[in-house]
Amino acid sequence: MVSLLFLAALWAGFAPPPLGGSTSYVVTYGISMLPRYHAGDLVLLRREPSYHVGEVAGYHNAQLHAVVMHEIIAIRNGHYIFKGINNDFVDSYEPTKSEIVGAEWIRLPGAGHILLDLRTPAVAAVGLALLWVLSFPVSHRTRRQRRRHHRAI
Repeated sequence: MVSLLFLAALWAGFAPPPLGGSTSYVVTYGISMLPRYHAGDLVLLRREPSYHVGEVAGYHNAQLHAVVMHEIIAIRNGHYIFKGINNDFVDSYEPTKSEIVGAEWIRLPGAGHILLDLRTPAVAAVGLALLWVLSFPVSHRTRRQRRRHHRAI
């Protein structure tokens, strides 16, 4: 019972929004957020009731059709103004609060590389093979016990 509660808590805390959770995952690339973030960092974002200047957040950029994670530098007329820490220009897209995916919750340096590797076909095939093997029931009977049981049937 305790393990089920633990798994439910993990799910509630770390499941992505499409699966009913509240955590979005962003793998960083590029140099716009140096020196704080490096390519391949994994950042977990959580939706908040409000966002403030100086906070790092991710938003759906309709121009790029991607999630962009930058720092909020201003809020004007319900639109958030973002800028990469290492950029000398402001993002041209100004999202509303509803387009913000979430603010930085946890940063895992370099972990994005691992997550991207898990998405490769070879790793997926090995993972599915392991799930298939683990789906078979494990018998703890010895060979002699299995023979006796088979004869008894």
